[in-house]
Amino acid sequence: MSLYSICDSIQSSGLMTHVRETPWVYPIIMSIHVVCIAVFGGMILMTDLRLLGVGLKDKTVAEVVGGLRPFKRIGFVVMVTCGLLMAGTEAPQYYRNPYFWTKMALLVLVGVHAMMFKSTVYDHPEELDKSPVLPTRAKAAAAFSLILWVSLPVFGRLIAYYEPDESKASQTATFVLK
Repeated sequence: MSLYSICDSIQSSGLMTHVRETPWVYPIIMSIHVVCIAVFGGMILMTDLRLLGVGLKDKTVAEVVGGLRPFKRIGFVVMVTCGLLMAGTEAPQYYRNPYFWTKMALLVLVGVHAMMFKSTVYDHPEELDKSPVLPTRAKAAAAFSLILWVSLPVFGRLIAYYEPDESKASQTATFVLK
């Protein structure tokens, strides 16, 4: 079973067909996704600016990180769920879309970022507050985070503008069929 056939099966499922073909479902999911990106992105920005030492200086790192953590987790889950629902409705088209795959790679890097900095930065933000100068690891975490979270919506938006070269696609299809 090829990855393309798996994508086709996902798109053909009852849930994805319902999302795609019911006039109001897809727009609602997309709207929720965009709102979550804005709200979640704003919370990430506030956290990263505090870790960089350039914003919210009147709050401790622990207050910013701890205060926003539950909302960021909920926002992330809702945002990813909506994204999966949208991607599933056009899975075979996304299969050939380099911007989609770049966005997926960036999401993997978000996981790498979390693993790299969770124990040293995010799990114990009160330790950062004890230091007279914010540690380099905290600033590196914030910079890496900003790059990832700015790149994700950019590549997400580019997904809609990808137009595959149909002549190459038909040549590939012909080659495979022979």
